[in-house]
Amino acid sequence: MKRTKLIAASLSLLLVFGSALTGCTAQEYELSYYGGEDKDSSGRTVYNTQLFYANYKQQGYPDPDVLDDTARSGYYYLYGTSGSFTTMRSKDLVNWEDVGPTFLQRQSDAVRRATSSNLWAPEVVYDEDTELYYLFFSATPEADGTYTDANAKQGIVRNSHMYNMYVATSESPEGPFTMVDFGLEENCHEFEQADGSVKGRVHNGYNTEAGHVLDMTAEDEFTGKYAYVYSREDGLYYEAAFPHYYARYCLFAPDELYKFNDRMGIMQSGDDADKVGLVWNAGYFGNIDPHPFVDPVTGEKYLYCNMSRPTAIMVVHMFDWLTPDWENAAICTAGNYYTVEDWEKGVNRGVSYEATSCNEGPHVLYHEDANGKGLYYLTFSVNDYGTSAYQVAIAISESPMGPFRKLTEEEGGLLLCSSTTESQTISGAGHHSFATLGDQLYIVYHRHRDYDIAGADRYTAADEMKWITVKDKDGNDMEVPYVNGPTDSLQPLPEAVSGYKNVAEGMEVTCTDASAEAAYVTDGLLSVHKTANDVYMSYVRETYISETATFTLDFDAATTIRAIMVYNSAFERSMFYNIPKIELTLADGSKRVMHDLAFDIGEYCQVGGADGDRVIYLMSGSALFTEFYDIEVTSVSITVEVPEDQESVGISEIRILGK
Repeated sequence: MKRTKLIAASLSLLLVFGSALTGCTAQEYELSYYGGEDKDSSGRTVYNTQLFYANYKQQGYPDPDVLDDTARSGYYYLYGTSGSFTTMRSKDLVNWEDVGPTFLQRQSDAVRRATSSNLWAPEVVYDEDTELYYLFFSATPEADGTYTDANAKQGIVRNSHMYNMYVATSESPEGPFTMVDFGLEENCHEFEQADGSVKGRVHNGYNTEAGHVLDMTAEDEFTGKYAYVYSREDGLYYEAAFPHYYARYCLFAPDELYKFNDRMGIMQSGDDADKVGLVWNAGYFGNIDPHPFVDPVTGEKYLYCNMSRPTAIMVVHMFDWLTPDWENAAICTAGNYYTVEDWEKGVNRGVSYEATSCNEGPHVLYHEDANGKGLYYLTFSVNDYGTSAYQVAIAISESPMGPFRKLTEEEGGLLLCSSTTESQTISGAGHHSFATLGDQLYIVYHRHRDYDIAGADRYTAADEMKWITVKDKDGNDMEVPYVNGPTDSLQPLPEAVSGYKNVAEGMEVTCTDASAEAAYVTDGLLSVHKTANDVYMSYVRETYISETATFTLDFDAATTIRAIMVYNSAFERSMFYNIPKIELTLADGSKRVMHDLAFDIGEYCQVGGADGDRVIYLMSGSALFTEFYDIEVTSVSITVEVPEDQESVGISEIRILGK
């Protein structure tokens, strides 16, 4: 198979004269550049860390949450599942440093026991009113052996609690965070309701003593619906008691959570399960993966989290960060159903991208489209976290309380997915958060540390996110987020960090191949999916050339540039191998040229075939790059070669890093 010889251009500065056939032309100088020729001990490209980053650098934790604290401390803070929660900080979202454990101490033996195991998925929010940082997380307490037999204890709920939702506070994002004890009066507030009534925090009202008999025969048996959680023993009804040592630390007071589950029709009680409020030795329905969200439209506070039984995502409005408003709580998504309404009715079960009934790791974005219409985008992880099928999906609503509808694959319902890129290095791209740096939006997510082993060992990665316009299920325009990833290849650092941005994005491009739709090389979108839904893939296009062709970008004024990245096709059958020439035109008309730049097959491809000369795998989101000293140009021309044995070549994107 014939391919253009893969050689690096010379780094020496040579003077070249114009062709005699065309008369005297502007002078051309060979430009010194670096194209990734140097490799480290693992065979990876040695790159300029002041200009680029790569997600194969392993750092961070599973279930990453990023707090933007730059307005106060100048840092982004990263929290994740890491034992006692070790905090990290960064200024660029890609290079993180440890700043120590979030819990420097467990304030008491009860707190230590209450957070004994399964400390998962912490998220932190800063509150302007209290000037405190609130850390939400879940944990499983040590069993309280004092209460082992619910029937013999006259209303005491069985001690089978798992995944309690807790909250801790600190004056610093680095901690130490102190667990909130809701048994203390200082943590109990009152709030006036819309009807003028006053409601106290549930924690100072729920029953902690056994033996409270309820008269369930009275005509007003259920006056104030769900006023009680109760159990029945020997014909008597007892108000459910929660005397366990850890109950006072639960953000979701156990009785209120029971009543919410009962209202939603998901209590798995025993006898008389149809009775309102009944708890019959049912145990505790735990929650994980908290996500605090402040609505940018109203300023109201909300807390989203996973429900462990059934697997679903719920939301509760918060009076403040310590006080759930249980009268305004709802289920947002249910595993394997596009809508909660379908789940409630038991119809239309089956979501194309959900192999299992798992909805977890919620995060919410609010976005207004070009016409000013705002939507709430609830993003969440689906499938088994220990497999490559773990991925991020999207549901939408016009309200933070819902109802939410999961998007179909045609609409872009899969936000982040390694399987559709057919990656051979990335697995389990899932549980995530979002962060804005300058004008750029990033998704920060976890992935498996070892592609072959997968499992629970995961680390943190980040990729840029854009907004694209698609057709919704009714044929209307709708904006949805699109991730330029997941990537395992060299990517430019955020502009606000490096000082260089992609000056090519949005520029008009000319191409010598008249059939080429050249605009796709500067639309800011990387073509990364090989097997995603065809309709969805049609929104993110490559530019195809059927013959060796030159792309030219002319700047309105002289522009300083520092590097050029030419992104390859997502598909092996249409990849390019060589760029014969890159030409830079300066303000005085002189040229700076680079010749025979080779795409790094060793870094980004696997080669096979009978003769060992056929690329059988091409890493999505990979680019040929060339870096040089700052140079002021008025035009950039890039010639891309189509190999003799290929009908076409696809170029995903051209990025020119400049100022």
